[in-house]
Amino acid sequence: MSSSSAQTLRQLTIKTGVVKRLYKEEGSYIAEVKEAEERLNRLKAAGADGADIRNAERVVKDTEQMVPRTRKSLQEALQALEDLVAGLASEAEVTGSKEYETAVAVVNEVQAAGVANGV
Repeated sequence: MSSSSAQTLRQLTIKTGVVKRLYKEEGSYIAEVKEAEERLNRLKAAGADGADIRNAERVVKDTEQMVPRTRKSLQEALQALEDLVAGLASEAEVTGSKEYETAVAVVNEVQAAGVANGV
């Protein structure tokens, strides 16, 4: 394998890792929002102190703001990975690699989840 191909595989691995990390991070924020909302609802139902409720509301709001930020970063990283995968599709030395197959699988998984195109 040429050093150019090795560098290409390295870039593929890095971009794949970024997409995987951001996809996981987005999922974590979505779950965190749900948990924070449930906590807020429990506090309200229990007639908790106003300060506790306001604090819980702030946590929900702050966490909700992270979802679109992470989604935007994920969409940008996904687009970069898609472009790289598409650009390498004709390079047999690369397309047979584990790195390329992993990148394609990650792109397909994230697209299937509706991340591409601002869904």
